[in-house]
Amino acid sequence: MDLLEVIKNRRSVRKFSSQPLAQGVLEKIIEAASYAPSHCNTQGWKFIFVDDEYLKKQIHEQGGSYVVKNAPYGILVLYNTLLSDNLEYKDWIQSSAAAIQNMLLTINSLGLGGCWVCHLPRQTALRNIFNIPRSYAPIAYVAFGYTGQPTINIPRKYRVDELLAHNTFTWTKENFKLSIRFKRLLRKIYFLLPGCLKKILIPLVDKFVKKFPN
Repeated sequence: MDLLEVIKNRRSVRKFSSQPLAQGVLEKIIEAASYAPSHCNTQGWKFIFVDDEYLKKQIHEQGGSYVVKNAPYGILVLYNTLLSDNLEYKDWIQSSAAAIQNMLLTINSLGLGGCWVCHLPRQTALRNIFNIPRSYAPIAYVAFGYTGQPTINIPRKYRVDELLAHNTFTWTKENFKLSIRFKRLLRKIYFLLPGCLKKILIPLVDKFVKKFPN
């Protein structure tokens, strides 16, 4: 499978089988992540492999996605923010994102499925769960495992010519949707709730989380 084919065939997968991880797979995923570009070549990533059911349950109960709880494996991606002086463009997030894309493409090429998860608890909660120092920012969680069913092709929303402009912004200005503003407010409130209340609300929250075919 060539690179373009791997890119086009990659899908976010949220349904997994119980097949155990083959030897060497995790190391290949992390090695691919380490070859991503990083700001000023700082390579400040750290990766926490998660296969403990109690830890996954904690992430879910503190406000994380049901995908974290249901996936057999996960990788929490961190980056050392002390290496950056560019607060305007938050280059530690960009460097982490490049590593995550490498991970997802490698996961796909090895016959597994993965999902980039940003529906996570507050960073303070993740730091407490995993004993992460303040100098490292939790960026995202990659849930992965062997797929439990064939993945469904998800077409792209836009053609290339709809995404590309030449030398200036040419698209129609969009208005900010009230529904998005409302969702942002609800998410902020939910983040601030104590853990005991989040546990009570989890079944309700999971019902309203968008569901996908894969």
